[in-house]
Amino acid sequence: MTKKNLSKPRLGRHSSETPSVNPFTRNALALDLTWLPDMMAVGKPPLTAEAYIQAYLADPAEWYWSTSLLHDSSEIVLKRVLAIIEQARLPDHEKALGQLGAGPLEDMMSDELLDHLQHWLPFTPAMRYALGQVRMSSEPPVLQQRLNAMFLR
Repeated sequence: MTKKNLSKPRLGRHSSETPSVNPFTRNALALDLTWLPDMMAVGKPPLTAEAYIQAYLADPAEWYWSTSLLHDSSEIVLKRVLAIIEQARLPDHEKALGQLGAGPLEDMMSDELLDHLQHWLPFTPAMRYALGQVRMSSEPPVLQQRLNAMFLR
């Protein structure tokens, strides 16, 4: 179980010089691979996006560190989480999806996160499963209602 990050990290900070393209859409994730873990920093060869995602889905316990907010910014972690969820399939990847939901998605749960997730509606079964693992009972009722409304789309 991860400890709830009460500071609610900001995702995707924008300035007047930043283009208005949302970096959390499927297309943006495919075009910008800066979210991949730096494997060379740990003495291993670089990974392709596909190799990383498949490795995470096959053994989420081995790759847990790559979606930890302790190691990378919330923006990078969210991009990784979304890329993994996009490729995940139920029931094969329940463990990985559960880890993503109860870990980084729970830690980042906020209106800002839900704003980014608007681009992923309607949710796939994998996204629904991951978000279903988030402990929402500690979140404000308005946020709970917003997520529930998103599930209905």
